[in-house]
Amino acid sequence: MYIKIVYLAISVILLSIANRVNAQCAASIGEIAYLFDDLSFYHVKSQNDAEKTIRVDIINTSDCTLYFSLSSQNQGALKGNSQFINYQIRFENQLLSKTNNQVKLNNNSVDIRLVIPAGTPVKSGYYTDRLQLKLYDESKQSIDEVEIEIETTIQPRTSLSLLGYNTFSNTVFLGELKPAEKYTLLPSLQIATNTDIQLSVSSENKSRLIHSVFSTKYGINYTLQLGSEEINLTKAANLNFAYSGQSEFFIPLSIQLENFTRQAAGEYSDVIRFQISPLNY
Repeated sequence: MYIKIVYLAISVILLSIANRVNAQCAASIGEIAYLFDDLSFYHVKSQNDAEKTIRVDIINTSDCTLYFSLSSQNQGALKGNSQFINYQIRFENQLLSKTNNQVKLNNNSVDIRLVIPAGTPVKSGYYTDRLQLKLYDESKQSIDEVEIEIETTIQPRTSLSLLGYNTFSNTVFLGELKPAEKYTLLPSLQIATNTDIQLSVSSENKSRLIHSVFSTKYGINYTLQLGSEEINLTKAANLNFAYSGQSEFFIPLSIQLENFTRQAAGEYSDVIRFQISPLNY
């Protein structure tokens, strides 16, 4: 009788183990939610990373040991019309491979963070990528998969400021005006942009310094030099600059006076206006 009980207990234990081995994992990929996205507001001068966070729920995970892999169609890059933006794929505190990987799943959801690190040069525009997420059981056999479309539009950002000599004031004093003299002690234009831009320049007095009292009688013509470009501002001028990965650049300014004679003593002045705007928007 004692021996039969032992055999019976062993049989029950063996039956229980057999049942567990034969049980199959029924886990699958459930809902996909977009939790956070500030990629469209990214700009190169930002001190913070930009990211998109995606949550993928896993359902029917009871008695399952699960792994997942994530791969990118563009090898970890957002593809635009004229540029690829490399980004990082992060899960929890891990930096995942951009091609393929298998990571153990510790809960019922996967939070994927797509990160553009601060300081990455990025041109404005529409960008896409496609992620493929695969779910594996404990034997590393694929049991489900899903494709996730990634889309974002990086907004154009431009700014214009003065840098260098006398930038604390919008007024530049040339000193004594001399015939045919070139004046280079002017501030430089500092342009920050993530897109193609148009720089518009106009002169209130049509490229002419006029006398403060006898404005209709005395005036001195001049030309404006923007970098290597000489501009006569008798009418407004527009200059286009193509974005080529350089997010910030400087344009030195100078003024060349005509070879004038017989001008009245006094103060002469003009107002030059600069304006930038993004192209193709």
